[in-house]
Amino acid sequence: MGRASGNGNEERERSELEAVLASTLFSRAPDLSKIIKYVCEKHLENRDDAIKEYNIALEALGRGPDFRPEVDSIVRVQAARLRKHLKKYYETDGAHHPVQIRISASGYRPEFVHVTPAQEQSASPVETGTADGNSAGNGESIHAEAPPALRVAEPGPLQPQSSRKRLYWPLALAAAILALAAAAASYRSHATVKASKELIPLPGASPGLNVRAGLDAPSFLDAEGSLWAGDRYFTGGQPFNRPGTQILRTFDQSLYQTGRMGNFSYAIPLQPGVYELHLHFAEIFFSPAVGADTQRTFDVSIDGSPVLSRFDISKDAGGVYIADEKVFKDISPGADGFLRLGFTGVRNQALVNGFEILPGVRGKMLPVRILCSNHSAVDKNGHLWKADQYFSGGRIAERADAIPDPAMGGFASYRTGNFNYAIPVAEGVYRVRLLFAEPVYGRDTAAGDGAGRRQFDVSCNGKTVAGGLDIYQEAGGPYKVIEKAIRRVNPDAQGKIVLSFVPLKSYAVLLAIEVVDDGS
Repeated sequence: MGRASGNGNEERERSELEAVLASTLFSRAPDLSKIIKYVCEKHLENRDDAIKEYNIALEALGRGPDFRPEVDSIVRVQAARLRKHLKKYYETDGAHHPVQIRISASGYRPEFVHVTPAQEQSASPVETGTADGNSAGNGESIHAEAPPALRVAEPGPLQPQSSRKRLYWPLALAAAILALAAAAASYRSHATVKASKELIPLPGASPGLNVRAGLDAPSFLDAEGSLWAGDRYFTGGQPFNRPGTQILRTFDQSLYQTGRMGNFSYAIPLQPGVYELHLHFAEIFFSPAVGADTQRTFDVSIDGSPVLSRFDISKDAGGVYIADEKVFKDISPGADGFLRLGFTGVRNQALVNGFEILPGVRGKMLPVRILCSNHSAVDKNGHLWKADQYFSGGRIAERADAIPDPAMGGFASYRTGNFNYAIPVAEGVYRVRLLFAEPVYGRDTAAGDGAGRRQFDVSCNGKTVAGGLDIYQEAGGPYKVIEKAIRRVNPDAQGKIVLSFVPLKSYAVLLAIEVVDDGS
């Protein structure tokens, strides 16, 4: 590797900066995006002398002129996160970019590194897929390719996980299975299988998979670092791609910008067992001004049995351009080793954006654990808490020093504002646990200045469960975690648990949500 110099490379370097800023990883980390944009632009303007901690705090992060680096470590903390984000980005989505950005370990100056092909191979040994024709095409096909490995979480303290640790062995296993599938395809002389009776289940199929419908690439890495396969196992329908569409209630914009539509089906090879199925939808073809109610309705079946009748995405999600998700537990493949999903249009064409098939627990939905953070993390018990999702309103605020908690390890961020969550669940009865702490009053203000300064209402499916909640008063001070438990909660008519946080004095705040199946 060598540092590129001279104006001839400036266009490529600016293009790489734009690619980093547009990536899923950085689009959901606004402070890190502001820092890398600031330091790179100063560098490209030959103003490296302006790249200082004080300037970054004022001009990139919006701190006031009274900012004191010896007291406020925000720039140092965020710069450390930025280096980790860049490392993760160039191990995954940006692994084969010819230009890569580094931030010096002893300061904040960026370095644009031009990578030769040989260096790329040695720097990025993990393959994310193969371009072997097993992606979506314009004709009808069913691809006999092994699913990629599922999400893997490593036990440890509450902190962002290393994508290399999480993905290396699952990807290696997926690569081996892909090689076996390729050999089998060669044995069949690359024949395209069109009749269901000719499908052959894969004996080495992994215990579940994620598929992003309509994606013509071999794989996709979502905002949490989880791997999705490109579109496969389908018959009928057509892929679509609508880049640039903005979707609410998700950080994963691109997941809902592609999909398959028409009358189509999937035949998915699975090992015997119990699974949990998540179907992802977003109505992105009808304008809010025109209205989408009843404009698209379709039926969905699982192994020939109807599960959604005249399904209307807009009605279920609460509008257009909103991520929607339907969850089904106790799913198993048929006797032939395939799980079959059918999508049939009633009014206009059926569509789906993707599906997840997770190893399940008979009779119960898997727990939903949401961390009000831009990062997924693992608690001290080895439980995965996913990065913030299903939200509307409010914003993520970060703290340089974590709010301590014995079970979680600590909370470095929280959601604040006037906001709500619509959490999709399967049919059943659930227990909801909400975690709170006062992050500002009595800590950033005078001691004892917290009682009565922040109050807000908390409701579940329209019913108030905590009126005028004063976290500071209940906890006895700031930075002390309390929890509120809501028992025997049933999903609403749309299959969701809706949690609302409405300010009375100052803004509402929330650290995390846990939803656990409470059925017997």
